[in-house]
Amino acid sequence: MTFRTIRLVVASATLLAAIPAGAVSREDFKTYLETREALKDERVLKMPEAQRIPKIASVNFKMKGPQLQAILDQVEAEGGEQGVAQKSQAAVSSALQATDIKSRIKEVKVDTASPHVVTYIKWVADEANLENEAALLALKAGAADKVTSTFFLWAVDASGKDVWRAKIGADRTDRIKEDRIADWAKTRYIRLFEIDKDNRG
Repeated sequence: MTFRTIRLVVASATLLAAIPAGAVSREDFKTYLETREALKDERVLKMPEAQRIPKIASVNFKMKGPQLQAILDQVEAEGGEQGVAQKSQAAVSSALQATDIKSRIKEVKVDTASPHVVTYIKWVADEANLENEAALLALKAGAADKVTSTFFLWAVDASGKDVWRAKIGADRTDRIKEDRIADWAKTRYIRLFEIDKDNRG
């Protein structure tokens, strides 16, 4: 079942026109993914199709049915879950390719398995400058992507062995100033990360 099959009979043209193309926000994408989950609920499945979106809108999001439908339509217009994820991944990859670390980027993956979207970035780190590189990657990824909630940075050495893993909330990445990374990466900016692993000697 897709959002299109449960579309409201009354079109919300005014609301749709108010949302510019290609402007899916983190909150709207989260709403879309949460609606996807809600539509699997047995209580919702027992309702007539025409009642499902209005009910989810009212109970889950405290909004009107046409408002939720406008959000769903906007995400669908961007290719749905897969389309938005692919565009996000491409945007992050492109931003990281514009850095001096580009040849050492091993993987960029956007995970939309849950409404809390996580983007994974794996790179071969220069261990002596790891904090600087992590701050730069977080800054560039955060500026390029608007649907991720958390960035998970994963540093490995040349042999592929784990060196360092950490998370940073997307809302924290804009606190990093590129021209201050050299001065503050190891003191101030590292505190923005939640470090899961640090295998450096």
